[in-house]
Amino acid sequence: MDDKLVGQVLPDNKAMAGWDEERRRVDTADHKITCTAGTNLCAGKPLSGQVRYSSGDQVARFLVDTLPSRDAAKARLKESYASYAAGSFQKVDTPTVGSESQAFQGQGGGSDGVSIVWRSGTVVASVSTEGGPGDVAAARKFAAMLAQRIEQAQAGKTPDAGLGTA
Repeated sequence: MDDKLVGQVLPDNKAMAGWDEERRRVDTADHKITCTAGTNLCAGKPLSGQVRYSSGDQVARFLVDTLPSRDAAKARLKESYASYAAGSFQKVDTPTVGSESQAFQGQGGGSDGVSIVWRSGTVVASVSTEGGPGDVAAARKFAAMLAQRIEQAQAGKTPDAGLGTA
């Protein structure tokens, strides 16, 4: 995926009807957006993008990292799992998203939160929600929507899945 496609994969206002976009950041091929270290340190860094939405006290964050191979994506996924397990999050059961996934629930940013991290081919993605009751089903709905957008992009289609279609 190139940076344009990464930007399209992230949910837009149509996909997130009823939510307000607060912040969007999509990497560029030269990594000027997300990597301020010297260019040698940024070599091989995956393209990434993130967006944050809010609705009242609830926040949903979406993150996408593209990697050069499935093995690299599997390694990144293991790193993500380990970072949640090392913190205040506990694994929770939820149906698989993408090729493989894990959900976590715990305290994040001072409030209850749910995060779902998954791999779809060479893409590692996550959805994190906070505020409200720490609703695993709601987080999974966001994750299913983002996973569908990733799969649409991987199939050569323009990502258009939204909350009402996931």
